[in-house]
Amino acid sequence: MPRMSKPQAERAVARIPLQLIDPNPDQPRRAMDPESVRDLAESIRRHGQLSPVLVRARGPRYELIAGQRRLRALRLLGRGSAEAIVLSVGDCDSALIALVENLQREDLHFLDAAEACRRILEQHPITQEKLAASLSVSPSALANRLRLLRLPEAVRQEVRRLGLTERHARALLKAGDEERQLELARQAAERRMSVKQLEGMIGQKPKDHREAISPVVRDNRIIINAVMDTVKELNHIGIQVIGRVEERDDRIDVVVTIPIRRNGT
Repeated sequence: MPRMSKPQAERAVARIPLQLIDPNPDQPRRAMDPESVRDLAESIRRHGQLSPVLVRARGPRYELIAGQRRLRALRLLGRGSAEAIVLSVGDCDSALIALVENLQREDLHFLDAAEACRRILEQHPITQEKLAASLSVSPSALANRLRLLRLPEAVRQEVRRLGLTERHARALLKAGDEERQLELARQAAERRMSVKQLEGMIGQKPKDHREAISPVVRDNRIIINAVMDTVKELNHIGIQVIGRVEERDDRIDVVVTIPIRRNGT
């Protein structure tokens, strides 16, 4: 986590009007459970705001760093202000504090955390190793989480909807194309598969529908049409070829006749 000049607990708490606090553009949490906001609002109503939000000054206004759920709860209660700690931090540190605070305070979805990490790496001058150290995780753990973003968007949405774990999502990376990933994700949820069971399914070679087709083509018209199309093409370019189809009890004969051109004829 980024260094601060003083421990957060020693910083003065200010009361800031809610109308002066703008949302955090680097908010890691993309979805918020309304029920959890209502529960927090009830807790604040009974016991008060026990933990201040974190903000930074942006001209005459303030930008929220961390505490989005608390702000929503205060607005739900009709409160006009929030207890806040004003930090003097830059963009990168603000994004890091927001991510760390969400990871520590609430159960942040692992895909939200991965997306927040990617945004920090893309938008700020920080290496993956330093980011891992700021989050108190190993570089390999951070790399594994970032790899989850290689899943197609549709698969990530399904992982969220089905409530699959991070390890389930990591296993799906090995499943090949998007269609199979979606199918396996749904099967894993419906059958309540363990990660090991899902990995076992992924390790099985998917059925290739082409292998189920007999070498003898059942629809004989495919072959007949192909041969007759070739006959038409040859005639089109000036080569006189005659084709005919003779259906018998046990077979179909496709006969192609090529006239022999003799000298002088």
